[in-house]
Amino acid sequence: MKDGNWTWPEETVDLTPEQHRWRARDVSYYRGPWNRLKAMIPGFELAPFRLEPDAPENQHLRMVVRKPVTQTEQAIPIGTVSPSYSLASHSEVADLCFEGLKRCGVKPEEVRPELGLSELGEWMNLRLVLPERFAMQEATGQQTALRLECFNSVDGSSRLVIVFGWLRFVCANGLIIGKTMIQIRERHDGSLALEEIPDRIERAFKTADADRRRRLRLHEVQVEEKALISWVDGPVAKTWGKKAAARILYICRTGRDAEFDDPFAPGEASEKPMRQRDPVPGSAVPARNAFEIMQAMSFVATGRNDALERQRMQREVDQLLEVLKPS
Repeated sequence: MKDGNWTWPEETVDLTPEQHRWRARDVSYYRGPWNRLKAMIPGFELAPFRLEPDAPENQHLRMVVRKPVTQTEQAIPIGTVSPSYSLASHSEVADLCFEGLKRCGVKPEEVRPELGLSELGEWMNLRLVLPERFAMQEATGQQTALRLECFNSVDGSSRLVIVFGWLRFVCANGLIIGKTMIQIRERHDGSLALEEIPDRIERAFKTADADRRRRLRLHEVQVEEKALISWVDGPVAKTWGKKAAARILYICRTGRDAEFDDPFAPGEASEKPMRQRDPVPGSAVPARNAFEIMQAMSFVATGRNDALERQRMQREVDQLLEVLKPS
């Protein structure tokens, strides 16, 4: 920690071990100073949909084209979109995210940026970790940082999503604030107003304190083993499947991850034979309150390899917690 901020990586771009998939395409994550990361983001443009420069144009479609990154590279077609499609470039969206944080009293040099890009750069996941003064102090002494995340695609295949969430450093769990997700979702069409992003980030930021207090109060919500099993076998298994439900229960009981020993064994999620795996850092053993159970859920959701599935599950954490019966 330095001057009340997290200790950021050195002034170089590092490829992190994190690897994900987005629509069956590899996504790699990088960490470093923003000016270096921003230079890695390719540019895109809209072009007529035709076979040759002098060929007839299809008036019902347009092409999204990746601009050459180097002098030896040629433009690459990325996808087709409707004529009403609004192209939101990654760089422009990212700059507006930084502008929004400035309005919240966060200086750009205080932010730790991380950048996820698909193979051709058509999908971006920008993560901006805020300094320590905005963190959540857990009852165990662990600190969970507030993070702004942006998900953007230039080919119209995904919505533009900007959301605040929590990052638990001890196990790299990412937890999205569900209500903020709904407030800042946009489609890439004629109604997309990028200039509104800073104002909407500022408004969403004001909900972070309330969300922090609400989550910390979950420490006070005690959950008995019987209620935990009923919840895992019911709502969690129905929403996330028996495998994820069984893993959550195992983590809550032992502090370790697990996998099915026999995927075809009969029974509820709580009855499945499990093969023990690695410890889950920061886990309470056993988990006896809603906050500790939430962390087990977040670990399972964050570990999903598919980026869209991970985002969906993180968004559903709060919905599932709402039906967890306290003691």
